[in-house]
Amino acid sequence: MTADGVWAVVTSYRPEAGLLRALTALSDQVDQIVVVDDGSGPEAAPVLEAAQSAGSRVVRLRDNSGIAVALNAGIRAALDQGARAVVTFDQDSVVQAGFVRALLTARDAVRRTGRRHGPVVPEYFADVRQVHSVEHDGTLVARHAIQSGMLLDRELLETVGLMREDLFIDLVDTEFELRCAAAGLPTIAAPGLTLAHALGRQYERRMLGRIVRLPGIPPVVTLSNPFRYYYRVRNRLVVNREFWRAQFGWVARDTLLEALHYGNALLLARPRRALWRLYLSAARDARRGRMGRMPSGLAELASTISWAAPPAE
Repeated sequence: MTADGVWAVVTSYRPEAGLLRALTALSDQVDQIVVVDDGSGPEAAPVLEAAQSAGSRVVRLRDNSGIAVALNAGIRAALDQGARAVVTFDQDSVVQAGFVRALLTARDAVRRTGRRHGPVVPEYFADVRQVHSVEHDGTLVARHAIQSGMLLDRELLETVGLMREDLFIDLVDTEFELRCAAAGLPTIAAPGLTLAHALGRQYERRMLGRIVRLPGIPPVVTLSNPFRYYYRVRNRLVVNREFWRAQFGWVARDTLLEALHYGNALLLARPRRALWRLYLSAARDARRGRMGRMPSGLAELASTISWAAPPAE
């Protein structure tokens, strides 16, 4: 046990046996684990019952309500039971020994400097370094941190609030991080700590049949499931509208990079017009303030889209 009042919140959707391995790796690092299942239905019962038998508290949402709702349900359950901090995880995040302790050590080191801070995350998420800058005292300041592996103190959550639920999925962690930064509570990274994770599927970046190899541009592009592009575009526009004044440079850079990625995805989508319709619908819904789950008709449209590129080896 950590003896620090730290609880883990693990979100699941249609979990497989890998969830149990993730919980086992966490069990001796936190005081309690809360598993929140996001409306998987009865087929998830065997895995969830095994998780409960192993000591986790299981919260089952009736409907698939999105990652923010699931996270908030687990965070509230932990705080209601007296947790002083929570660490959030995806169902497939398997941590190394000492992972939570490393987050706490990094947090305590920052506290000793008197520096205000927000979330604490591992320096590396898979092979992606989450550090944005290094302060004069060696503090690692992170940006674009992923919520899996994120340590959140009770005081932080009471100050800035929980995750924004109407985003449903995508940019939920980004919006939270921007909100913290706007409050003067930047994200901090634990030096050398890595959370192993499988990123999205990678495809060869090709033009005129040739793999593109240019300085600073990798020869592969990581593509999400096509339906995610509705949420990525809509939520990007919504987040930009909220934070462009407070965090102009951050928002401008992210928007440029994502626009380039959306263009890449459009070139690789088949049929392209279907992904273009998703983009247009996302922009329209952002303008109108239509949030939450994407309309069922758009979900059906997204299911017709595939990527016309060879998977990277």
